Amino acid sequence: MKLGKLFSPVIRLGISVKRSVSSPFKRYFAPKPAENTYELGDWNNDAVVQTKYGRVSGYSDKGTWCWKGIPYATPPVGELRWKAPLDPVPWLGTRRTRKFGDSAAQVMLILGPLGSEDCLYLNIWRPNSLEANLPVYLYIHGGGNSIGSAATSSYYGNAVAERSNMLYISVNFRLGPMGWFFQPAVTDTGSPEDQSGNFGTLDLVKSLEWVRDNISAFGGNPNNVTVAGESGGAFNVLSLLISPLAKGLFHRAVVESGLSLVWSPDVAKEQSNKLLGTLLVKDRKAGNEPEAQQVISRMKDDEINKYLRSKSAFTIIKNIPTREFGMAEWRTIFADGTVIPTEGYDLFSSGDWTNKVPLIIGCTKDEMKLFGWFRKNPPLNTREYDLVWNYHSMMWRANGVDEVVSKMTSRSDVPVYVYRFDWGSLDENGISVLPGNKGRELGAHHAAEIPFFLGMGLADIAMLTGKTHTQHNQVGREKLTDMCMSYLANFAKTGNPNKEDMPPWPVWDSTEGKEKVLVLDAGNDDLKLSYLKESISAKSVINLIKSELEEPERGRIIAMLDDFIPLSKQT
Repeated sequence: MKLGKLFSPVIRLGISVKRSVSSPFKRYFAPKPAENTYELGDWNNDAVVQTKYGRVSGYSDKGTWCWKGIPYATPPVGELRWKAPLDPVPWLGTRRTRKFGDSAAQVMLILGPLGSEDCLYLNIWRPNSLEANLPVYLYIHGGGNSIGSAATSSYYGNAVAERSNMLYISVNFRLGPMGWFFQPAVTDTGSPEDQSGNFGTLDLVKSLEWVRDNISAFGGNPNNVTVAGESGGAFNVLSLLISPLAKGLFHRAVVESGLSLVWSPDVAKEQSNKLLGTLLVKDRKAGNEPEAQQVISRMKDDEINKYLRSKSAFTIIKNIPTREFGMAEWRTIFADGTVIPTEGYDLFSSGDWTNKVPLIIGCTKDEMKLFGWFRKNPPLNTREYDLVWNYHSMMWRANGVDEVVSKMTSRSDVPVYVYRFDWGSLDENGISVLPGNKGRELGAHHAAEIPFFLGMGLADIAMLTGKTHTQHNQVGREKLTDMCMSYLANFAKTGNPNKEDMPPWPVWDSTEGKEKVLVLDAGNDDLKLSYLKESISAKSVINLIKSELEEPERGRIIAMLDDFIPLSKQT
């Protein structure tokens, strides 16, 4: 029997709270055979839309149409845990899609367990008009692939739909060890996709397949899809560029503050065995980690499989170490050879990767200051704090932007547009548009560009960092928002962010002395756009540190970078 969602309380952060995979509050949907799908409807500017799997009923939302919690796959629960996603089961009648589906199972800082394994839902906003064949903009949320939700308010699509005249889609997908898990005793059966361990990636591929097959009923153009994401979402966009399973499913890409990290199956297996050992110790089946590994060596595959599947998602997630903001210490995106090629991002250097589409890629100037602010180590507003997090931020740009683009453009003429987002950073006079010391402490920090790109106002991260959007910087901030959204709208429609009445955004040119990067910035009242001609690499950042600092400070600063520098290399 196919059951739908009725009860899904939403907290202030916009994440659905659900502490178990079952709930007594369900709405009944009669089952239909999976192969017996419906004929797609036409867009007629109405809340009720006929999809391939059944009718959905949305609502009018601030000048747009909105549908929330549309299933794009069968819930990956029970025997479907750690399996490739399946098509949704069609339903009879009209499904009310006015509340977000549950976020992926996760354990949030302070808030604790949230979401559900039953999380494969997407949300759509579009203009309130009869216009069809509109560009589609699918957004993948951030959170390091271990926390986060498409239901977070800064990811809502009202502004993009209304101001940019596009369809906007946000999507949930499996996170952490439920989304990326490689353990032969569990994943060594089924299809090659089932054995890949890249279930979160496969969820995103499935969502794009759903868009291809259904979005015309909402007035969207399935042949003009932009896939975008920030942070963990950007990691995933990069992975979709090289995934053969995503071939032809999207036509432009936007990568905001991503990292080019792909992990080997050996690393994936090692972390799953470490987790298994932790669970065995907790259950007193072993006295310590070394003893647990001995126990594992004696366990049969079916014992390991049964044991891991007996654990709730929350039990599994709670037994993984965490970093800033409660993100799990869990490697995601594996070079399995089916979903992700074994060459990983080295494919970019060959000029032969699957989805060679026009690309916007960039980062913020002070990416890592958000993490430094959270750690308070080194202490805020000290020379050491400034040095450590400035160099950290440069390393992020090197790994996630410049090195990626240099590889892409070395043997390919695919158009790549690169930005650096500087709003909030200290200028050459040490002045910031942010209030108090926030320019020095946070600057143009990780995730700062989201409200400028999506137009939904203050980012949710402000609940942690405090107020950065003030009346004093409002005029310049709104001008920069308009500019960013215009660039992205042009790009989604044509594959080129440029338009006649806007400052030019050059295609990346590796030639020395050529403009490579558009700097997005504004003062309190006016835009401050500029260009960068230099490119950087991890090696050049290390050389810069060596040239700018003397011992013992140099050694101390480099030692404080050790937790990130190894991540600049694929394993």
